[in-house]
Amino acid sequence: MQKDFPFIHILLYIFLALAMVGLADSAYLTNAYYTGSPLSCETIPGCNEVAKSPYTQIAGVSLPVLGVIYYTFTIFNALLYLFRRTTYAATLLAYLTTLGFFVSAYFTYVQVELIKAVCIYCMSSAVIATILFGIGTFIRKHHLEYHDGQMGDIV
Repeated sequence: MQKDFPFIHILLYIFLALAMVGLADSAYLTNAYYTGSPLSCETIPGCNEVAKSPYTQIAGVSLPVLGVIYYTFTIFNALLYLFRRTTYAATLLAYLTTLGFFVSAYFTYVQVELIKAVCIYCMSSAVIATILFGIGTFIRKHHLEYHDGQMGDIV
């Protein structure tokens, strides 16, 4: 393994912590979705309107489940990068977080413009996805600059 900036370790730990919060958030939403339990949303009312909207599924799969899958993959990939430092892992991290960012941006639009209600849990996930996107992109850029950008080190 090549030498790295110590700051990358800090970013990876922040990334992992945020992804775990996102996973817990998505798990809470998944539980509420499948049990039919109302969401606790005293801070900003509207989360139950969002949760019961017709926009809660993609191809028959609930958005909270997709969130659990997304955060699980990002955690796994961040751990892969933490221990292996491959260009493949750095690139996958950037691509996953880019996907998460754009999906979150779209569903933020859906909440605000189409449903006309805001889910604090969904918005929290969108903020987390945005931060993960920034960190994931930075890590890939740093990796390519600092580790010669070789794509031959696929795991």
